[in-house]
Amino acid sequence: MLSDDQLIAYLAGKLSAEERARVEAELAGDPEALRRLLDQERLDTSLKLLLNPAASRERVKASVLAGIRTATHEVSADEVMKKVLLESGKNALEYRAPKDENAPGLLAALAGAFREWLQTNHARVVVYGGLAALLVFIASEVRISQVRKLTAQQQANTFESSKGGQGLLTQSLSAPRNPAQWPFAADSVWNTPIGSGAQFATVQPGGMDLATGVMVVNASLSHPVLYASASDPVGNLHVPGMSVPFATAPLPAALGTTPGGRHVFLVLPDGMTVLEIHSPRRTGADVRANSIVRADLRGPGVPPAYHSATGSGLSPLGGSIRRGELKAGIPHVIGAVAPLEAVTLKADGTAHVWPADGSAAGDANAAAQMARAGNVHVGSLLAIPPGVDIAKFAAPGTPAHAIARAMQDYGVLVKDTFDGTYFAEWQREGAPHLIFCIEDLFNGDAPRDLARQLAPALRELRVVANHGPNSLGGGGRRRRPVAPDFGKP
Repeated sequence: MLSDDQLIAYLAGKLSAEERARVEAELAGDPEALRRLLDQERLDTSLKLLLNPAASRERVKASVLAGIRTATHEVSADEVMKKVLLESGKNALEYRAPKDENAPGLLAALAGAFREWLQTNHARVVVYGGLAALLVFIASEVRISQVRKLTAQQQANTFESSKGGQGLLTQSLSAPRNPAQWPFAADSVWNTPIGSGAQFATVQPGGMDLATGVMVVNASLSHPVLYASASDPVGNLHVPGMSVPFATAPLPAALGTTPGGRHVFLVLPDGMTVLEIHSPRRTGADVRANSIVRADLRGPGVPPAYHSATGSGLSPLGGSIRRGELKAGIPHVIGAVAPLEAVTLKADGTAHVWPADGSAAGDANAAAQMARAGNVHVGSLLAIPPGVDIAKFAAPGTPAHAIARAMQDYGVLVKDTFDGTYFAEWQREGAPHLIFCIEDLFNGDAPRDLARQLAPALRELRVVANHGPNSLGGGGRRRRPVAPDFGKP
């Protein structure tokens, strides 16, 4: 029988690999020992919560009050079990969101084993190696509702926890995704986290120079996103070479009338279809454009399914940091644009790699500005290796830390190039070799010196050398969970 001292040492990570394996084997067949282990972990967690800032303590109080207000412990447990289902052979967890988002049982966060968990007001799921336990609790009460072994497939479908241990990847761990707010498929290059198999290569001199830093620009100006509603006046969209309209759709008043933005994105009322409109111009109720590309926001987001009008074929939507993500976290790859001088021309005369399917290298003037040495191309994925402590570059909870975390968990993908000769603002910023696009940059979420704060973390970026269509992010166990499923429009 396991002693309390052994359980405490196990939780503290002080046991050898052999001792840990022995303890886990005993836990799998000893529910009472597992109960004592979980009680010890709950005590440790409670102490940490009490030491957290006042805002965290308020959330703890709210959870306790929610428990008190429910009818009974048994009723609450029954309600949670209706919303969080453990199904052998399928997804380990299937979440059914309650109609009332404040109701007990709403899943609030996903995390891995030992020091992180999937949390609700009254339930959490902890993964111990191949063992999963659903706990239902109110205030100081704890009881084990269900314990079972994970299937071999589920054990393989794990991700690296940011605090050690592993979590379980599922398809429905949070509220459904809105494709207009978080676009592209879960297995898209834009949403796939870096894997444990990633091979990192130093950024070679001669092309990309990370010491030049980064420039942050307002995505709402460079490529604004407009949302059509059924109540907008219906008009025709025209492009050269077509005798009939490209599309007939509700057209917001702002389309074709606001300054700035060669690419304007119009999300249609179905919430799933986007029209990438190049240089829209109003002509009465209709809009004329140089070109229009139609795409499904639930698709892969890269050529050939979605071939943008950019030189690389990659959409400006890909990897933009969206409204609220600097506070809530960035759950996707960051897209970057680079000056021509920062990307390297390859021996075959091209300057792109997958997922890009082109570059400006076909233009002689552009190719002349490209580097002849280096290993960063249009389409290259860069990331901060897992052994780097990003907290030393930016304090947790800050916008700089959110971006650095995304650079480590998802990476930075070079999605296009620009000619800096005609970009005076970029020249005034010191001609940095990367530009990040942030939606509503000046809404108060980002500090004015964000670029300066990001400089130390940028120097830690490395090329993910084995990133490709068959090994997204380098392959292997993912650093973060998969993106949630899309909800109904």
